[in-house]
Amino acid sequence: MSKISRRDFLKVTGVAAAAAALTACGGSSSSTASSAASAASSAASSEVVKKLDKISIAVPNDTTNEARALLLLQDNGVIKLANGAGLAATVKDIVENPHNVKIQELEAAQVSRVKDEVAFVVLNGNYALQAGFSVAHDAVAYETSASAAAKTYANVLVVKAGNENNEGIQALVKVLKSDEIKQFINDTYDGAVIPFED
Repeated sequence: MSKISRRDFLKVTGVAAAAAALTACGGSSSSTASSAASAASSAASSEVVKKLDKISIAVPNDTTNEARALLLLQDNGVIKLANGAGLAATVKDIVENPHNVKIQELEAAQVSRVKDEVAFVVLNGNYALQAGFSVAHDAVAYETSASAAAKTYANVLVVKAGNENNEGIQALVKVLKSDEIKQFINDTYDGAVIPFED
């Protein structure tokens, strides 16, 4: 079954130094920005980390997307969540906030609108696209396709029981898994939506 997953991503909206600070904090992000930041000298990194203190980050306030945003921040060393918080995490589950980051919770569609008022916003791919952001050009960090959130919230093709082998359904599955569709998704959504196959 073919799955297409939206990637949340962290869009820098403030000073370039603040963007570097977020990725320099470490974590398990596999993004190029994070790797480059990790390679920076410790003196430069500590200067940048100081600039991260007391900034605001806007996140969606609905249960699913807030948890994904907080997990993304945790994966990048900004905060630490309580053990087991996982995909049900809320700001109440933040157990460490070494940079005194202020988490601003907003309705998901409103997050991109405060980009000029906060240092960072965490956006769902669909809202990022609507706001004109690009994962390839604007993202500081994003969910990897291996993350629990990406796997849990992938879009799936579902059919009524007994129709799994229907000729039309099989043709649709074949098309959705084709290289042409994967290329279309990659070209059209600039990383905000990715082909995901289980």
